[in-house]
Amino acid sequence: MSQLESLTAFITANLPPDAMQMFSSSMEDCELVRNAKALGNNQRRIGVLTYTARLSWDDFPYRKYSPGLIYALVLAWVDEFANELRDELKLADPTVDPEFDDEGSCILDVVVPLVDPLVLREVEKGPIPFKGKKWDIVNPEIWEASQLEFIVQRGDAS
Repeated sequence: MSQLESLTAFITANLPPDAMQMFSSSMEDCELVRNAKALGNNQRRIGVLTYTARLSWDDFPYRKYSPGLIYALVLAWVDEFANELRDELKLADPTVDPEFDDEGSCILDVVVPLVDPLVLREVEKGPIPFKGKKWDIVNPEIWEASQLEFIVQRGDAS
């Protein structure tokens, strides 16, 4: 799942349905950046895709729901779910652009700089030739230890 898909799912799950009228999310200003790193598990990051995520409401009911609700949700997602590449590449903080009208709705844009890793795994018949091997694009698989065992041996003191 891309960072944009994750952010969109988070916003959609946490806003009331009537606040999601005329909502869209899109990816803009994409850039491929070489950023190689061996990840273990036969995986290799070949680069990253940096982009601007734009969350847009053409008819947000600001008299019923504060735009601050959206701002807080975006910041909560960035704090809890944005990947470590966001900090590593020092991406900018989100920006907002509300345009209020007298009818009780507003056009609201939230712009969030994001980054997704491009990770390859070596496979026998992969579609990507790279460094003399065949690879396929995958979501990174990261293993975390759930237990740790220490074994201590002490020699004879004599």
